Amino acid sequence: MEHRLPRIGNGLGAPRLLALATAVPPHVLRQSEAKALAERIFAARGPELERLLPVFDHAGIETRHSCLPPQQCLERQSWKARNQIYVEHALELVSAASERALEQAGMQPAEIGAVVTVSTTGLATPSLDALLIERLGLRRDTIRLPIFGLGCAGGVLGMARAAALACALPGRPVLFAVVELCALTFRLADVSNSNIVAAALFGDGAGAGIVALDGEGPLLVAAGEHTWGASLDVMGWRIEDDGFGVLFSRDIPALIRARYR
Repeated sequence: MEHRLPRIGNGLGAPRLLALATAVPPHVLRQSEAKALAERIFAARGPELERLLPVFDHAGIETRHSCLPPQQCLERQSWKARNQIYVEHALELVSAASERALEQAGMQPAEIGAVVTVSTTGLATPSLDALLIERLGLRRDTIRLPIFGLGCAGGVLGMARAAALACALPGRPVLFAVVELCALTFRLADVSNSNIVAAALFGDGAGAGIVALDGEGPLLVAAGEHTWGASLDVMGWRIEDDGFGVLFSRDIPALIRARYR
């Protein structure tokens, strides 16, 4: 069976990606350093840890960035403290990426008509889009769409939402921005397989783009999504007293092989 993705556009045409920029925090974490830290942190797993540590070697990752010095991962922090750090660093990174995207597009902040923000590693209320309006000097009538909970799919789905908004707002470019601070979700007390895998994979950073119907850039012609039944326990967060507990099902590879195509 052939599945066609819904096309994006209106009578005026399809939206374009006019600019795309990134920003990363200053602390660099090499995979060899992450593996050494993991050996200390997850020592409680005993001999079983030797079977799990190769995930660091097989991840295909050499270097990541972190908003915290690597040694600070060994300090226990409350959820309140983690989230305060999240709001501060998330805003800095997403602002830097957004400013670079605006510069690439040759636009001033006042030209933006809507802002879409995506993040799943912390909470901000007022949300990041409201904070961006203040930091960047966006218009007071800027349309806001904060998105939480999309995880790894947040960037591409955020772009799809930005494209749909651009079609609904001819002449008003859309800023979409994504930021994740995965280092802040690491929990010392969690020695689960999921936490070990997360420690091997994820870093901190932000991206931002400008989407509009007018201008030069790649066309965003179609987007779609599918939610599998009985899949709510495959990936997500467990809400714990000291923060977010990562949830990865061991069935993810089998699920992808069986259903993704």
